[in-house]
Amino acid sequence: MYKLKLHPKIRTLLNVLSANIFNNFSSFAITILAARLFGPAEFAKFALAVAVTTNLSSVLDFGTSVALVRLYNVASDDEEKISLLIVINKWKFGLLLLTICFSYPGSKLLAKTLPMLQSTGLLINLAIISGGLLSIWTTTRAIEQAQKKFQAFQKYTLVYGLLRLITALIFLMLNKISNTTIIVSLYFLPLSLLISYRQISEMVSYGYKNVFFTTNEIKLLKSIFYYGVWVGIAGILFSFMYQIPQFILARKTDPTEVGIYSASLTFLPVFLLINDAIRTIILPDVSAIKDAKSRQLFRKRMWQISPIFFGVMITVLIIMSCVQYFLLGQVYKASIPVFLVMGVSTLLAMYLGYSNTLIHSIGIPHVGAVVNMISAVTLTLLSIILQQSAFFMSFILGSVLIFGEVSTYLVVKNIDKDMQ
Repeated sequence: MYKLKLHPKIRTLLNVLSANIFNNFSSFAITILAARLFGPAEFAKFALAVAVTTNLSSVLDFGTSVALVRLYNVASDDEEKISLLIVINKWKFGLLLLTICFSYPGSKLLAKTLPMLQSTGLLINLAIISGGLLSIWTTTRAIEQAQKKFQAFQKYTLVYGLLRLITALIFLMLNKISNTTIIVSLYFLPLSLLISYRQISEMVSYGYKNVFFTTNEIKLLKSIFYYGVWVGIAGILFSFMYQIPQFILARKTDPTEVGIYSASLTFLPVFLLINDAIRTIILPDVSAIKDAKSRQLFRKRMWQISPIFFGVMITVLIIMSCVQYFLLGQVYKASIPVFLVMGVSTLLAMYLGYSNTLIHSIGIPHVGAVVNMISAVTLTLLSIILQQSAFFMSFILGSVLIFGEVSTYLVVKNIDKDMQ
């Protein structure tokens, strides 16, 4: 019976977490600067541009990164493993070229759909291209995760955060701070530099020579998409659920409500970075669990750590609510209750989500996709029908997130019972 060894991974987890903290701190500091300088109405435009970048990245990735981690670790030989990496890189750069071509008409379409984005210059164009770059970067992270090269993962994450700070500082010194230059600082320039460096390094790597004599690129792509499509649907919908209230508020209410909701979203990465670090470490091992008894043991361990998890995270939540008030000032006071509601629901969803990674042990990614489809539709309908304010939207979002994770947990547990 497979036993998941968590304790030897604590050091690796802390290293990855520290890198994520620094990178997210860079993003957080730059975003707070934008919020203070722009005010709620102008900050809403920036927040929508960030939403475009992150959601487009999820669409372009479409679960291929998670599928890559799984397929790489079950590949029969080194040639197949290297071929997987090359094929996915070719695919992602092809998508980037399409994204660049689509950036201009896409920005015009978004400006018509969301009138507040009109007269924003290159902001949305760069946000769309940055989505393509971020998708490539997600795959780069997945490659390091699949190979368990967590030191490289840590190093490049730290460099990413450093480049963000340096770029923003240069614009600040030149007195060129705007929505556009903030997007350039957070995504466009750092990702362009890092991706270029990584690709040059891989081109001269000995491991990428003479590997396509016996491999079939189309077959490899099919294997990635076969599994990844469900992961992609689930991931896109989960990420987009945080933005659904944001877009509905943008269409139905004034920019101030959008700014209040967006300011609350700005502080959530404090928790999400911890979530990403934990998932980065456990996913390869959870995927290797083969029997129901080991999955039951994994769930038991998750319940055992619940007092520590919630004790630490609730303390962080309270501290961050105070920091939010101090950093954003009186004008964003209304965003604190919104952040508290969203924070509590996010913590509950995170915790249940660790047990729900067992869908990759059983090989049933469609369960997560179906549950998130139902959750996204429910959230959209409730957001349109019910009262439309930032505070009330946070309650709707939180309820739907928890419902989705509980549903997934019960479905996976019942499947395990049937298998026993």
